[in-house]
Amino acid sequence: MNYKVLYRQYRPANFSELVGQDHIKELLLKSITNKRLSHAYIFTGPRGTGKTSTAKIFAKTVNCENLINGLPCEKCNFCLSYNESSDIIEIDAASNNGVDEIREIRENVKILPTTAKYKIYIIDEVHMLSSSAWNAFLKTLEEPPSHVIFILATTEIQKVPITVLSRCQRFDFQRISDETIIDLLKKIIKFEKIKIQEEAIKEVALLADGGLRDALSILDQLAKLGTKITVKTIKDSYGIITTAEIENLFEHYFKNNIKEILNLVDNFKFSGVDSSILITKTLDYLLDLLALKKVEKTESKWIEELIVDLESCYYKTNKYTLIKATLLKQINEVNNKENVQNLENKNSEIISREIISEAKTAEFKPEKIISREIIQKNKIEDIINIRINNSFVEAKITLKKDFIKIWDKYIEDLFNNNEFKIGTLLKETKVEVVSPTNILVSTESYSNSVLLNTISDKLSDNLKVQYNISTKIVCLDSVRWQTEKNEYIKNKKSKKYNLIIEPENLIIKEVVDTAENIFGEELIEIN
Repeated sequence: MNYKVLYRQYRPANFSELVGQDHIKELLLKSITNKRLSHAYIFTGPRGTGKTSTAKIFAKTVNCENLINGLPCEKCNFCLSYNESSDIIEIDAASNNGVDEIREIRENVKILPTTAKYKIYIIDEVHMLSSSAWNAFLKTLEEPPSHVIFILATTEIQKVPITVLSRCQRFDFQRISDETIIDLLKKIIKFEKIKIQEEAIKEVALLADGGLRDALSILDQLAKLGTKITVKTIKDSYGIITTAEIENLFEHYFKNNIKEILNLVDNFKFSGVDSSILITKTLDYLLDLLALKKVEKTESKWIEELIVDLESCYYKTNKYTLIKATLLKQINEVNNKENVQNLENKNSEIISREIISEAKTAEFKPEKIISREIIQKNKIEDIINIRINNSFVEAKITLKKDFIKIWDKYIEDLFNNNEFKIGTLLKETKVEVVSPTNILVSTESYSNSVLLNTISDKLSDNLKVQYNISTKIVCLDSVRWQTEKNEYIKNKKSKKYNLIIEPENLIIKEVVDTAENIFGEELIEIN
């Protein structure tokens, strides 16, 4: 059988072909070219984002005999025999999770590699290892022979013991953006001569939810139908819901059209749409609406309550019945003619008021017309920037370690009090920087960061009441967090060069020491 599924056929062979993880690519390449390799790495992130592919590329690159600009030469003995190399050992911890398998690894690591410089163990789904297996693995993981490198991959980092995490260099893989997935899909579609509607490509990317492997698998399955792929094809095959359909649902919601709401929800059900997909798409819509209401400083309590009620439907049976009941619960209370008028004429009214206001002044200039939305958004962004800067002032790793314990306890209390929505949002955050007055946390999802920033003052109040901690909280998505961290380190280095005349290596050491005192012991690259 010569046919290969698309995700295997287009699996990246080197770092230049790896899509969507530029920050990880850069760090790994630098560690290889500078010969600063760790003995153990842990790759964590959502499924299909390139963890295993990156591990294989790393194994190939680090063992290549003649690297060319940091890329494998594809001509040396190791590159040519890589796929059959006995020195690259892949283990699926889901099915090899016992202490006996780990004991076998402990014995085998002593044997020198046959053809490569390094023997590399790639252990996938490592969180599936049993407690006894972890205990047997710890000593080997901490002090393996110099010719051995471990790469652990997991989608559930919270299940990996802290004793293991402390022995590994950690890399967090992010969901790949829809734009990046769409660009790659278009290239593959053109090369494979797949007939597909433009709008359908976007739906494939949305359905993949940041996982490139899932996107290629979906495209592969649809291409086998032998007909032109349309949005309807995807709806029939996967039971998706388009953004336009959700917008249509809420157009009826804002107009109190109860019959139409119930009919639309029933249509989703009979079309085979999974109830969880409907809840997720509805929550995404409401989150965007909530952010807008917060910026405008208009009534939003009903949206917050609707979000919480819909989120609770995830955990119940008869979800479709509960979705309908939830949507109808507040409809007569929150919707009136004023709401509909605001919804339909919101942008034009705001702009009109600004034009009238400007026209009353002697210096009326059309280019000065700026909606209040933009002004409010700028104010919120200013507050976020101030809190980011304040987070770095007097920040210390010791404060961070102490606060993480409190943060974990706070999240646990939320779940115990059945506050699942906020609890779930906070459980997906990571505490990054802690100062005496400010806390900076990160989350993978941009939309989650927006929502958490809208309720950050409430979180601060709760921490004050429950733990007597007076602090301000700011949340960044993981991409922006990496940017802010790198910018801080860069600026720190620049100030050192401007103020101190020392050998370069001493300056860099001082910068790294300062950064590690804030971020902890993780790989710090100074450009």
